[in-house]
Parts: sequence; structure tokens; C-alpha cells
Amino acid sequence: MKRVQTAEEREREAKKLRLLEELEDTWLPYLTPKDDEFYQQWQLKYPKLVFREAGSIPEELHKEVPEAFLTLHKHGCLFRDLVRIQGKDVLTPVSRILIGDPGCTYKYLNTRLFTVPWPVKGCTINYTEAEIAAACQTFLKLNDYLQVETIQALEELAIKEKANEDAVPLCMAEFPRAGVGPSCDDEVDLKSRAAYNVTLLNFMDPQKMPYLKEEPYFGMGKMAVSWHHDENLVDRSAVAVYSYSCEGSEDESDDESSFEGRDPDTWHVGFKISWDIETPGLTIPLHQGDCYMTSMPPTSTVFWLAHSLGLAPPTAWQSAQQAPWIISYNAASWHCRMFSMTRTMATSR
Repeated sequence: MKRVQTAEEREREAKKLRLLEELEDTWLPYLTPKDDEFYQQWQLKYPKLVFREAGSIPEELHKEVPEAFLTLHKHGCLFRDLVRIQGKDVLTPVSRILIGDPGCTYKYLNTRLFTVPWPVKGCTINYTEAEIAAACQTFLKLNDYLQVETIQALEELAIKEKANEDAVPLCMAEFPRAGVGPSCDDEVDLKSRAAYNVTLLNFMDPQKMPYLKEEPYFGMGKMAVSWHHDENLVDRSAVAVYSYSCEGSEDESDDESSFEGRDPDTWHVGFKISWDIETPGLTIPLHQGDCYMTSMPPTSTVFWLAHSLGLAPPTAWQSAQQAPWIISYNAASWHCRMFSMTRTMATSR
């Protein structure tokens, strides 16, 4: 029997079709740091985005996090999921593992994942290998760090709102403390908005994925992750992202393609406002160890995220975290990339 789409799915599909019809044969505009209007647009339309450069992040994390990814991969801890998309059961193109507080779960596309617990006080956890235990401990450490950074960023934005400051994003070299616009009011518990408790790690190898989709709205090239938002995100919750590129992953490519002001050999994160064809999108290059945070707005102005490739690098890791929720793409000793995103989401126990 053919599955009947839900009202929400029908509405989303209708919006997508209307958007594509309005675009016809044109692309939506997007801005990069090379564009004069980039920082002004960031201030006006993406005011809750904060960026930290790698230099402001502890060197210890830059060393331990990639090692933890490689350990889990070496021990075969990541698996492809069977999910349901538009009524069809399919295997995900990436393999993943959910790590986090004991008893938490994450549900997506009619599939529920259960956590491999990281070490927490009051729980006795037996791991099959000491290396796996150490890797889980590392992701808990990363989680704690991102939580502190997120709370600090939210506090900084709240202070700017109170002071009525007209904050403008600083130049790329000053990104470590760049943050703009109002983000929250006094009634919101900042700590609860960054109460990260789950990390979802995903692994993909673009060289083995010739079917990577082309970005449909901006002409950005192939995408590692499609534009998306997660309905399980709590309104006004925060997202923190850590990115890593292994040594040699940013070497020049033989492909001479041009992608409107951005280096196709460098991973980028894209931002756009859902179903909006007037506001330009933003693409920001992610270099080794960079981190960014954003406070999720109400559902009426949800930001959609895409990690896009101009050219697919040899290998990419993805790690994601929920209710808080880390998503990351990680790198190995062969040329690959890692990004890590932490999201506050509703989780189950």
C-alpha cells in the first residue's frame, strides 16, 4: 500500500515546489566573506551567529577529538541506519553512532538510536575496549567545552541586547569573539539552552559516493549534507559546531571550477532562511579547529544548514549531537574533513 504523506510533509513539499518554480532557471544569491555586503547581511538577517577561530580553542581538544573519531572507526563502532524516506526504507549513505547520557535516544526518519553512554558519575559503564571508553570520554570533554562556550556566547549577546549595541560582525581575522544582534531575554535560562547531552557521530567517504546531490538553490556545487532543519530542536535552543580538517586536506585541486567567491577545496557551512528567496544566503569557510554557535530562532525563521562541497574531498566525518546535539564531520590521516555541531534538542529516555 502506498504511504500517504502527512499534512506537514505535503506542506513542506509544496513550499519547495513553489520556491523552485519562482527560481525557474536562476540561482538564489549567496554571500561570502569576500563580498562587501557580507557582514552587514550577517548583522541584519543572521544576528545570532557567533564564530570562534581555532586559535581560541584549547590545543588539547584539537589533538584528542580526531583521535577519538579514528578510534571508534577502527573498532567498527559506526553503522549505517535503515530509515524511511517518502515511504521507502533506505540505508543512510553515512554510518553513525550515538554517544551521550545513559538512556537517551534520538529519533529521525522513523528510526530511533540509543546512546552508547559516555562516562558519567553515578553510572557503571563497561566498555569492550579501553580505547572506546577513552574516545567516549573525549566526546564528553568536547561536549562540556562547547556547552561552556555556548553559554558564554549567549551571555555576550544578551549583554549587547541590553546595552542596545549595534554590533557588527568583525572581519574574519577577528572572528574568535565575533557575535551580533539580540539573542535572548532575561527570562530564558541560558544553561538549559545549551544542556547538551547527546552526540551523533557520522562517517562518510565522498569518493565512494558519486551520487552526492547538487545544491539546488544557490548553485554551490555538491553537498555533503543537504539543507535541513530538525523539527526536534527546542525553540530558541543553541547549536555549537566544531570543525576539523586533517593535515593536507586543503591542498589545491586540479579542478578549476569557480564557485562565486569561495574556494571549492575548502569546506563551507551555509545558512539561509527557510523558504525566503529575497534574503541572500551566507557561506562561511570552515578551517581546521574553527567553531561557531547560533541560537535557534522561533520556527517562523528557522535557519537551514548545509555543509557544501565545491569538490568532494577524499573522506569526511560527521558527528552530531542532540538535545544538545553534536554534528560533526571529522578527519582521518587520509585527506578528510570533520565538522561537529551541537544542538539542544528534545530527547527521550
